[in-house]
Amino acid sequence: MWARYNRALLGKALLVLTMLLVAGTGILGCVRALSQPEGGSGVVVANDSLFVGSMGGKLIALDTSGSPLWEVPLQTSESATGGFGCTASSTTVAIYGTPAVGGDLVYVGGYNGKIHAIDLGSGSLRWVYPSEGNIQPIVSGPVIAQDKVYFGCADGKLYALDAAEGYKEWEFETGGKIWATPAIDGETIYIGSFDKKLYALDANDGSKKWEFRTEGAIASTPLVYNNTVYIGSFDRYLYALNATDGSLRWKFLAESWFWACPVAYNNVIYVGCLDHKVYALDIESGDKVAELDLGSPICSSPVLVDDRVIIATEEGIVYALDTSNNQKKWDIDLGEKIYAPLCASNGVVYIHTHEHETIYARRAQTGAKIWTFPISSK
Repeated sequence: MWARYNRALLGKALLVLTMLLVAGTGILGCVRALSQPEGGSGVVVANDSLFVGSMGGKLIALDTSGSPLWEVPLQTSESATGGFGCTASSTTVAIYGTPAVGGDLVYVGGYNGKIHAIDLGSGSLRWVYPSEGNIQPIVSGPVIAQDKVYFGCADGKLYALDAAEGYKEWEFETGGKIWATPAIDGETIYIGSFDKKLYALDANDGSKKWEFRTEGAIASTPLVYNNTVYIGSFDRYLYALNATDGSLRWKFLAESWFWACPVAYNNVIYVGCLDHKVYALDIESGDKVAELDLGSPICSSPVLVDDRVIIATEEGIVYALDTSNNQKKWDIDLGEKIYAPLCASNGVVYIHTHEHETIYARRAQTGAKIWTFPISSK
């Protein structure tokens, strides 16, 4: 089974590097699956505009009709180091994390170890952190709350910066790399690490409230819902934890790793897995309500639109699941690999594909095409 999933994930730098790290293969020197880094940014919608990071290192703004507004290349640095501590040979800045919007700024991190705050309207740079030099690669997407921007880093730290000025307010160090995007609920921020732990921190000062240990690295964003934190691990379990103290409520074992963030609807948790399946689990007990084999690993996080769960497989097929009977409502084959999380707004689903790097806007109810924007040709 390991060989089967290893083959399925070859050619994808992020997942290949993850397997090497988790398996502890002891490979020395630079490990590069591709000649240039690749990104997996999702789309974020704010102020009637879309923002997405490109594989070529640009933050791109579109209007809701798919017309370009502006694009900003991230700063590059030949001194940025890769995930194994080796110097990157290219100045192209991959954007892995989905941008975040707060106030009049959009925030995005780059694999060169810098986070940028950019004006929503003009695309002008407001600030960059760090202002000099680099921290280690940023794969995590940023999160905005409490007048701060939070993000994880491959140096194992969760950073909290002042959202307006970009200076560091605090940092929290875990025992492993952080590639996950944090989740925040009230005054608590939750972050998973390659040290196999999920941490709950005070969002104001970074002090630890609790930690929960799994048996595998954590690279997914947790779902916080009804005072419960749902988090997938590379130990093949999805965990439901008490959000207050981190105690285990239940856990569900699948056949491979969990990478995608779950969604919840009508007392059911829906989560995709690298074993090709979408699982529908009872929210209270974790008992399996239904499962659907979609024939390809699921890395992309799904979205909920009304009573439908929209989910994409790695091979590029997008499905709408009817939550009333947990059956497929429609599906479309985009013919391109999909790793980035999906986004939905006002009944429209936005999909960022991989090889030819295109943004697709589709009707959530029918899957009908609205528009297509080919980033790779811009």
